[in-house]
Amino acid sequence: MRTIAGNDLWQRWGEDYFRALSTFGALQDGTILSLLENGQVSELSQGEVLYRPGDKTRGFYVILRGSIALYMHHHDRDALTRLYRNGEQLGFVDMIGLHDRWSTSVAQQPTTLVHISSDQFYELHLQASDDFGLLMINLSREMARTVITLAEVIVDQSVLIASGRN
Repeated sequence: MRTIAGNDLWQRWGEDYFRALSTFGALQDGTILSLLENGQVSELSQGEVLYRPGDKTRGFYVILRGSIALYMHHHDRDALTRLYRNGEQLGFVDMIGLHDRWSTSVAQQPTTLVHISSDQFYELHLQASDDFGLLMINLSREMARTVITLAEVIVDQSVLIASGRN
């Protein structure tokens, strides 16, 4: 993992790029830039592990470019549970749930992301409450989409089991 300066990305990619990311949608440019400058921006190589089960949760990540696969270990195998893409967050549920990481996250291609620490998240609440509220809506919207997707998987599995085709 290589750390890079967030303001360098802001200059290279431009504010329109960051505004289009779903987690940052509708946030003020100054807030996005602050998250990049005060967060830890990193680049991962393809196949590089971001975190593993049991790692301490000290914040969450926003994928700026690339993709991260999330695997859960079960019955001596790793099962893919989710693929995160540009603009999506990962680790927010762990942070809000106050628990250690429960899965393994692996870069599926070269990936750039920003780690937003719990302290930085709290400071945003104090310093820019309107943008904090928008960020919470964006994060909640993504969690809601995940819950709906999981519900569809449960229904599909229930139908298969009921029909004897499991």
